[in-house]
Parts: sequence; C-alpha cells; structure tokens
Amino acid sequence: MDDQKDIKDIKVLPSPIPEGWVLDTKFKEDGTEVKCYLCPATEQQFYTYEDLMRYVRYAKAAKVSIYSPYFEANMKQEGYKRLKKEGQS
Repeated sequence: MDDQKDIKDIKVLPSPIPEGWVLDTKFKEDGTEVKCYLCPATEQQFYTYEDLMRYVRYAKAAKVSIYSPYFEANMKQEGYKRLKKEGQS
C-alpha cells in the first residue's frame, strides 16, 4: 500500500528543464507554497514552465546565453515594467 502512495506523490515535470536550472519551492509569509524555475548561477526565476521556455526560445533567437547574469529581456513589448535591481537607482 505504501508503495502506491509514494508513486502518487512523485510530481512529473511538464518537460525537461534546461541544464543548470532547478524547480525551487519557496514559502510566502502566509505559508503559501510557491514553485518557480530557478537558475542558481544568475538567480533568474520563472513561475511557469511556459515562461521559462519562452525565455529560452527568445535567448536562442537573440543568440544570447540563458545563463547570462546581465541579460535583460525587452519586457516593454510584453507589457511588463522593469524592476530595479539592488544597487540601481
């Protein structure tokens, strides 16, 4: 019986994620669990698999590394505001 329960608890990712990226779990102050795809080397994170893969496709088309800590996507065209990084004014 316990073996069947263990199998149900295994979560299958939609598809493979890029090498070096991990599926991270964080908890908000209210205890809500939040999962995100994280690149530990650059601290970039995406909250959906689709967003991660959109970024990967964009990086390939623009011929930039998905591991670059200095990469900044053109978020204006997607309706996003750029967030300030620490140390920037």
